[in-house]
Amino acid sequence: MPTYEYECTKCNKQFELEQRITEPPRKRCPDCRGKVIRLISGGGGVLFKGTGFHVTDYRSDSYKKSAEADKPKPPADKKSKKTSDG
Repeated sequence: MPTYEYECTKCNKQFELEQRITEPPRKRCPDCRGKVIRLISGGGGVLFKGTGFHVTDYRSDSYKKSAEADKPKPPADKKSKKTSDG
């Protein structure tokens, strides 16, 4: 449900209301019953999850191969062959 911001023209109080999109806008301040105006909100942040939302998800195969070749390789494991006598 969207959150709308309002400001009273009489007492200058600002408040937020969660309202359905289909509900009519609020007309009166809950404190002084003065007339209110609905403010333009910056909106909430949008977070896209999953594949397909990042620029690297659409890279070409040649780019992916080149990027893989440029990655530093981990050092090889050196297994020591020590034998213990005793």
